[in-house]
Amino acid sequence: MFVLPLLIIPPTEAQSKLTYNEPTTGLAIADATADSDGTTIVCLKRLVDTQCYYYLRVFFPNNTIITPTFQLPLDVSNCVKIQMTVLTKGLLYLTYLRQIGNSSFEQYGIPVAYNGTLGVPTLLANLNDTHSGRIFKSMAPEDSGFLFVQPVANAIIWQRYSIDTKVGVAERSANGTFAPRNGSQIRDFRIFSTVNGGFSCVFSTETLNEYGAQIDNEARLELEIVFFDPGSIQVTKPTTIYTGPLGIDKITLGDCGLSFNGCSYSCLLLISTGRNQILHQVNFHSTRPGANNVDLQTASDDIVGVDKIRSLFNGGYLLLYHFVKNGQTFIKRAKMIDPEGQSVQTIPLAKPVKMIHVYPRNNTIWYWESNSAQSWSIVSYNPKYMNDDNNYQSPNVNTTTPPIGGEIATRSTTINITYNVPVKPAAGNVTIYATDGVNKYFRQSYSPIFSQYSQSDESNQTLTLDVLTSTFNQPNMTYFVTLDNGFVESMEDSEPILGISDGKWKFRTASTPPNNVYVPSETISVCLNSMGTSRFLKFSKSERSAFVSSLSNTLASFVPISPSRLSISEKFQMESYNGKKQTLLLIQVGAATSDTEMDAKSVIDDLTVLIKNKGITAVSRFPETMLIDEEFGVRIEPNFWNKYKLKIIVAAVIMLLVGLLYLLARRLNPEANNAAIFTLVLALYDFAIDFAFIVRNGQDVRPLYLPSILIFVFSILFNTTIALYIMITENMQSYKFHIWTQSCAKGAAVFTVLSAANIEVLTMTNSKLYKSDYFSAPLSEQSLKIIFWASTASFFLEDVMQFIIQIIYHNKSFIDDIVPLLTLFSSSVMLTVNLISRMYYGITLIRTRKDDVMLSDESVSGKTAARDSSKIFRIMKNELNYRRMK
Repeated sequence: MFVLPLLIIPPTEAQSKLTYNEPTTGLAIADATADSDGTTIVCLKRLVDTQCYYYLRVFFPNNTIITPTFQLPLDVSNCVKIQMTVLTKGLLYLTYLRQIGNSSFEQYGIPVAYNGTLGVPTLLANLNDTHSGRIFKSMAPEDSGFLFVQPVANAIIWQRYSIDTKVGVAERSANGTFAPRNGSQIRDFRIFSTVNGGFSCVFSTETLNEYGAQIDNEARLELEIVFFDPGSIQVTKPTTIYTGPLGIDKITLGDCGLSFNGCSYSCLLLISTGRNQILHQVNFHSTRPGANNVDLQTASDDIVGVDKIRSLFNGGYLLLYHFVKNGQTFIKRAKMIDPEGQSVQTIPLAKPVKMIHVYPRNNTIWYWESNSAQSWSIVSYNPKYMNDDNNYQSPNVNTTTPPIGGEIATRSTTINITYNVPVKPAAGNVTIYATDGVNKYFRQSYSPIFSQYSQSDESNQTLTLDVLTSTFNQPNMTYFVTLDNGFVESMEDSEPILGISDGKWKFRTASTPPNNVYVPSETISVCLNSMGTSRFLKFSKSERSAFVSSLSNTLASFVPISPSRLSISEKFQMESYNGKKQTLLLIQVGAATSDTEMDAKSVIDDLTVLIKNKGITAVSRFPETMLIDEEFGVRIEPNFWNKYKLKIIVAAVIMLLVGLLYLLARRLNPEANNAAIFTLVLALYDFAIDFAFIVRNGQDVRPLYLPSILIFVFSILFNTTIALYIMITENMQSYKFHIWTQSCAKGAAVFTVLSAANIEVLTMTNSKLYKSDYFSAPLSEQSLKIIFWASTASFFLEDVMQFIIQIIYHNKSFIDDIVPLLTLFSSSVMLTVNLISRMYYGITLIRTRKDDVMLSDESVSGKTAARDSSKIFRIMKNELNYRRMK
């Protein structure tokens, strides 16, 4: 058993024959077809079968073969007329008839994967005979759908189907009718696909009068055409592209389709007048009315008895001669004619065959023949006269830079393509892939109508296409460029130009790697867009973990680098961008571990280019990466010192000034409470940094936002209330304090307002700093106790809670922003200072109580001694008086 890739034939080889020895006995060919990449698919069936089994033989261009088996949901009694069509790579659509009565049939279609997996059958049509409908595939490679057409009375019914390749279901998306003008009778028709992804129907018609008879007893034979627009799903009105002269007996309609000049379409006609036959070609456009007719110079002997005419893609024709046996039509002879009408080769048939196929993009003619019950052959021919298209299989492409098989410098930013006619940009895309010979990897894709990516020369024949620096970033790598059909249009008549298929325009990058400079690991951040942020915040913890892992692996594959070099933290942060709060993710880019690997800076540069140009790169094609904000791009997170060194220096200078103020105050009045300066500064710093955190970072971790606001507002209200109560009470109960308030009214007001930050600020009024009256308020012991207990309550309600919030924040976020760090520092300091001061006060309170007890005991002893002394004094005094009297 061996396989020959029969659809990729060297032009010097006129004939090639593949003989396949079938290991399964009792099989015969039911149908055969070919994919656009040269894959040949043969469907076999048993001559005697009660279970309707079918056997696929799939021959790939790389000389591999798979042999799956599938069973249709029928039995042999009603399993009739199998036909296959390749829809897309790896997927066939198979139609079959199911007999439901003596002359009644149902036509079904079913997707069949190359491995034999069946999709869901779809009823396509109900028939009264075996003249089934046909499947036509669009020229658009990415379109996996098809057009199903069924002839009816003087019209063609069409149905447009799309295929869900994941579940294997065909769904009808539109339907309608192809019909000629009123009064025209259809004699034959041809349907072909157009370059823009649509279809066209050409009718060979005969004009009749209102009674259904020939006009003037002579046939008026014409060609009428309609076009099906894939965008609007509309069919144009029929127009006449050819009117035969009077006296014509018959028009045999040959192939219709894209002309070998690439800028128009053509139909081949065999015109019979008596015993004379003329081969005729009608050329027309899809974009404008009108046509031109050309008589083809062909030897009369060649066209005698011709039943069918097939056009060859690069010029020339295939003439087929049929005969009928037992109700079946067979081909008995075939001839190839060159563009000048010369017979260049007769295809010898060992035995009649049912069908001869023409693979259009490389002019290969092929058919199958049975040798025995266990052997069959596929015979292919490649005309030697075919026009040289430089192997692009696109007749209008002259040259490219780089050429097929050429080399391009790593990270090149342009490629060129030159056409043989003036062209203008159209809606089709240019797509660049990298390939390892088995798989292809998408790099970028865009349409030339976006002028920022393409430029034309003065002749409008050479198009320069811009390439992103991240596209050709791998040395010694194979790439290929695909051009969609309709990538450009002809300048003259706006006719879409045929593109270049996958794998044709193939080349390599230079083998010398770029000079990488060692760069240590870097930290970058990316931002999710509004939709991504909304989805991310709704994820559960496990869903977020899975999302982050998938995002990391996908981004690594885009560069491409090893997934181990990209690590995305599961922590996230909300950041304001373009007036919206969006999710920020942190990515660690690992350093290269060898000279052949891309350095970290190059990786970051490529990620930046890929994300910034999201619309034309793979970033827009994956569910995770499409949620990245392309305007934000990639931000390199700077070193903390480099980012905040100025602010840190300013803070250090302020601390130094505070220290100098303290020393000055101590020098002026050593007996004063000079440490109150630090109390004031620390309280105001804590208040300011708490406010800054809420405004700048409060929503970074959304669950902490509301608690932060509530704690902040409550502490202000609480401290303000206590401060006002003390100031009012002191003014009402203490005349000295009232006098101080009047003499230092502004200072009293300022300290009352500042006490909203921390109630202990009020002790500044009693600190005796700088021997100033502003710091000499006669606060009562009762007020000082209230301040202490209020600050103790604030310690638990504010300081402890804010410290907990900061710990949670830093566990949930990742950005080393200075405000959250200073807030954590402030909370820690306030917590520590207040905790220690509470401890000291507790110790002092206990010691004071002990001292009070001791003083009380000493007082009692003193009073007893005094009473005793007084008594002794009185006795001594009485004794002295008594002696004097004597």
